[in-house]
Formats: sequence, C-alpha cells, structure tokens
Amino acid sequence: MSEPSHLFVYGTLRYESEHPMARRLRTKAHHIGKGSVAGRLYDLGAYPAAVFDANEKRRIIGDVFKLMPGRNVLAEMDTYESIAPQYKRNVLQVKLANGGAVDAWAYGVDSMPGARLIADGDFIAHRNRQRPRAVRP
Repeated sequence: MSEPSHLFVYGTLRYESEHPMARRLRTKAHHIGKGSVAGRLYDLGAYPAAVFDANEKRRIIGDVFKLMPGRNVLAEMDTYESIAPQYKRNVLQVKLANGGAVDAWAYGVDSMPGARLIADGDFIAHRNRQRPRAVRP
C-alpha cells in the first residue's frame, strides 16, 4: 500500500476548532469533509485520545484533510502530536460522511485505562456540552 495522502483528525485539529494548530492545518491542507473510523474516543481534558479498533461498533467522528505535496504537514503534525509520547501515527480507512472511503493517517493510542469515554465519539459536540454558551433572551 502506498502512503496515504489524507489526514483524519478528531480533536483539537478538527475543522471547526479554534486551536492555533487547527487554523494552521486549514491553511496548509484541503478540507475534504467529515468522516468516521471504528474505535473509542476518550476525554483527557484539553484534548481527546482515540483507540482505533476495526471490530468496535462505536465510531470516532472527525474531519478529513487532503495533504498537499511539499507543505510538510505531517512533519508539523508529528511534532504537535509528540507532546503526548503515547500517540502513534496509523493508517486507517476513513468512512466519508458524503459517501465512499479514503485511507488516511491518524494519531491514536493503544489503550486508555481509566479515561472517560466520549460515548458519541464526537469531541467537538462533547466539548460544547461541557461548556454551554449563554443564550440571549
């Protein structure tokens, strides 16, 4: 198999995230759309961790980006993700929300004992539930 030309992100790098690295990713790669992979997503506070498992019924929700040649996006993402040494870059098949699938790089961990499961697999929705915005009358 050749190396994927896509990146799947599920946490602070999601398209709608305001994290500085998410903004950087949006400028250096082309957003394809929403996607999902089989596995479990865990809440680690400021960011999530994914345990990918092809046999899992749960899905991890995220975004797929097309990597542009010569922009060194993976090198930057490797540096960013290396803050947590247990993260490893994997090749996964991502089911696209608009149909079809692509092979993509994604960062995950082998296990997360004791961490809180995000049942719906969507870090952005989970974060929004944790920090509801005030509603004007």
